[in-house]
Formats: sequence, structure tokens, C-alpha cells
Amino acid sequence: MGQIANQKVLELFFKAKEKLKEKKQTKKAIFWDCDGTLVRDNKSFQCSLLRALNEFGYSVAEEEVKRFLRGACSWNKPEEDHGDANGEEWWERLLNGMRKFCKEQGVSPADAVSVSNAFRKNVISYEYELYPDTKKVLQYFGEKGYKHYIISNNFPELREVFLRLGLDEVISGYFISASVGYDKPRKEMFEYAMAKAGNPKVRYMIGDNPVADYEGGLNAGMKPVLVHKRVEGKVCCDELTDLFDIITE
Repeated sequence: MGQIANQKVLELFFKAKEKLKEKKQTKKAIFWDCDGTLVRDNKSFQCSLLRALNEFGYSVAEEEVKRFLRGACSWNKPEEDHGDANGEEWWERLLNGMRKFCKEQGVSPADAVSVSNAFRKNVISYEYELYPDTKKVLQYFGEKGYKHYIISNNFPELREVFLRLGLDEVISGYFISASVGYDKPRKEMFEYAMAKAGNPKVRYMIGDNPVADYEGGLNAGMKPVLVHKRVEGKVCCDELTDLFDIITE
């Protein structure tokens, strides 16, 4: 009887060891939105354009600037592909439209070029503010074996923002719409990000937009969580630290 009991103990031991090994080998990833998720929601594009116009002595109504940006930013038209206009070409498409907008607002052709160039500089160097629990949460899940990725509808140089914020060292990759060619909630955007991340078995999408982040992630096979916002029927949390009770794998 003693020999049989010892054999069963050994079997249980090796099974537990195999499960632990499998758990350690399981790829786990959290894909994070940027604005409104890790950094406070902001009006970086709007403020950057207004500031650029003011730098050159022009005053344009805030509503006019908002109207222009709604039509100019690719993420407001996610159904349209822009795979042929990424990186510098993405910028040129946006700034070309901005120069036309400036001229319509009475800005001289020469100043329109200067304003659009100043806008680009302003938006890249914009002072973003982290939520107070951002670093704590990223560190916590990093220690739990999760890889962190940014998936954002944004300008190509977004990594520079994370460098300034002291977060780049904990981010394993950046998937930015202006570089990928698709905007959230397009399924292609999420599938591209997951493939580049090595197709992690456990994958969460954390964001503040119920369509771009939540529905987009869900449709791509991710487990979405909405943060800093409450929407009926969705998994939501008020603070990033609330994720400690939601992400437990």
C-alpha cells in the first residue's frame, strides 16, 4: 500500500510540475490604448494646431479647428484603408490637408507651410499626463509575466511620448495606426498586432473607447476591458488598479 501511495504522490507531483511548466510557457499579453487609458484624455491635436496658428499671429475659431480635424484624422474614417500612406506619407497627407485648411482661414501660403510644420512639432512634443496608477499597473502585470504592447490610433512617433514618460522600457512593441495602415476598430489592426506579438494565448485589450477598443478587440478574439468609462453590458473599471481583480490568468 505504501508503494502505491508513493507512486500516486509522484504522479501528482509530475502533473503539477507539467502544469507549472505549461503556465510559464504560455504567452500572455496586454494590448493598451494610449489616450484616455494610460495617459489622461486630451486634445493634443486641437491644442497643437491652435498653438501653431497663434505662433504665427493667426486666430482661428476653435470650432473650425475641431471640424477640420474630424475630417482630416484617419481614425475618424476607419473604414478607409491608408496602407499606401504610412509614416512620412501619412504625415504628408494630413499636413497637405492642413495647409489647405489654413489658406481657407486666411493664412498666407508661406505661413500655412510653417503652421503645419509647427503643428507636427507641437503634437509630438505635447506634454501628456499619466494616470496616477499607470506605472504601478504596468509593473504589476509585468511581474505576472505579461508583455505590454501599445495599439493606438495615433501619429507614427508615439514611442517618443513613452520615452519621455519613462515607460518605453516596459513596452514590448508599438502598433500605431499611422504606421500600420489601419485604424481601430478595424480587425486587421488587431490581427497585425497579435501576429507581431507572437500570437499570445492570453490577450487582453484595454482601452477607453467602447467601439475602437472594446468592440474592435472583441471582434479580433481578445478579452476587452473598458477603463475610465462605464458602458452597460461591457466589462468596465473606473481605475486601472481595478484590473488586478479582472486579469487573473
